[in-house]
Amino acid sequence: MKIKHSYQPLTYITMSIVGITVLAGMLLSCNIPIFPGISVNGSTSALTQTTTATASVRVSNFCSMTANIQPGEEHSATLIGGQYQSDIGKTTIQTFCNDPNGYAIYAIGYTGGDEGVAEGTNTVLHSNALGSNYDIVTGIATSGDISNWAMKVSSVPGTYEPTILSDDDGPYSDYHIVPQNYTKVAKFNTNTDATIGSSLTTTYATYISSTQPAGTYEGQVKYVLVHPSNSLSPNFNMQNVDEWGPTIAIGEEVTADDLRDGKSYSVRRMCMEGTGNAWQQKEANCTSSMLWMTQNLDLDLSSSTSLNSVNTDLNDITSRAYTNGYSIDDNGVIHWTPATTTITSIDAYDGRFNGWTNNNNVAYSADPDAGSPDSTWYATGDPNTYDNKCLYNNNQACNYLVANNATAHKLFQRAPFTTNGSHGKVGNYYNWSAAIASNNSSSLTSSTYNNVANNPQNSICPRGWRLPTISSIAIKSEFAQLNDVYNGNSASNGHDFVRSPVYMVWSGTINNGALNEAGYSGYYWSSTVSTAYDAFYFLFRGNLVSPALVNNRIYGRSVRCVSEY
Repeated sequence: MKIKHSYQPLTYITMSIVGITVLAGMLLSCNIPIFPGISVNGSTSALTQTTTATASVRVSNFCSMTANIQPGEEHSATLIGGQYQSDIGKTTIQTFCNDPNGYAIYAIGYTGGDEGVAEGTNTVLHSNALGSNYDIVTGIATSGDISNWAMKVSSVPGTYEPTILSDDDGPYSDYHIVPQNYTKVAKFNTNTDATIGSSLTTTYATYISSTQPAGTYEGQVKYVLVHPSNSLSPNFNMQNVDEWGPTIAIGEEVTADDLRDGKSYSVRRMCMEGTGNAWQQKEANCTSSMLWMTQNLDLDLSSSTSLNSVNTDLNDITSRAYTNGYSIDDNGVIHWTPATTTITSIDAYDGRFNGWTNNNNVAYSADPDAGSPDSTWYATGDPNTYDNKCLYNNNQACNYLVANNATAHKLFQRAPFTTNGSHGKVGNYYNWSAAIASNNSSSLTSSTYNNVANNPQNSICPRGWRLPTISSIAIKSEFAQLNDVYNGNSASNGHDFVRSPVYMVWSGTINNGALNEAGYSGYYWSSTVSTAYDAFYFLFRGNLVSPALVNNRIYGRSVRCVSEY
């Protein structure tokens, strides 16, 4: 039995404390002649008044973690059914943190989203050898019919010895169920010193039932350091990607919340250039990477509610494309009110979005999940035998399943956006004006294909994110880079894009309100201008991949946002 320990050196700085102001105690004195000619004791004299200035210096918070596995202390064991073993391996986690309000360490049982594991859950560990029926669940039993494993956290004596915490299942200083949600396992309250730090160790235990098949099983626990110590949780928000984004390793996926509407998105650091044949090899030898949403954007727009530069990718208010509906307040915050509201009225017969107008200048968007629960325009179709509701150019959408996927992952599903990890969520459709957050995009007339620095600087993506670019310059053509790494630069196999780890969707396109090619093709907008009427987009289907196509801005298409953090 092999248990694999995974450590990611994540730190999270809360928005409420970004630094501590320290008065240096240095007085600057200067003689400043003011109020000349003031009368003193009845006589006129030039009075000199002394003014004292106090200088201050700001010391920013800095907190980090490092992990060390000594030789001979690897997290691995070999057992047979019916055995229990504790103290599997030992990892020392060293913390360095100068936050005077202390820090906390959270842990969570981590699943990699392999086949047989429910997306977004931590109730079972993923197995490289067998399906979910035989995975090892979290627990502390030492006998019985279920294989399970546990963890124990110990403080290492030192100047700053962290406190090991407890919850309803008992103290983490004893063997304890691996938490299924982010749980605080240790903390140090006050007066930390970055030059000294503190340490704790983790070990694991496992019980293997008599019915467990032979094989190698791997489970992961992720640790996150958060400060100050009273932080509620290590919460990833799309809008503070500048804080947590740089800590995400290539190939790592996290879930982040969009503060604008509370919806959650899976986010993964993708390799943009690497060496090797398979994408796994390229990730292992990657030289350039970016964060990509692995779900389609699902933000509804409203003509009565403004977005702003605190929560949205709004940077420009000077160009003509960003005048209508735009304003800037006294604090320098940019506000944009969309000219139209996301369309939620769907014709149950032919799947037409009532009220959609083909307009290449004004923002239009549509939400396919807004219809009544008994709408019949979503049909179910076998992915290998298109029925009459899944045909190319048919107006009706279909519930499309990935071919050759045992878990039958739904790529076009009508389930509401209520759970994390739903990669197949279709999201909303946006025409290009909506995608770039413009009520009057017709002023953008010149191609930016050869210089994406001239692309529109606003989008409906969260703050810190933007639309991908398409360019004649290879390193700026981001859809092409993604295709090169994760699809072997194929021009004829779009199936790889709907699979792990990219998870794009055959969501189709809207033309004049009618949804076409759902379950057959995927269309994704870029921020690159082509002509006064056209923009660049990415297209893929089962037998075609086109990373740089041009078409009219009127069409409703999907959006994936990227971040350079």
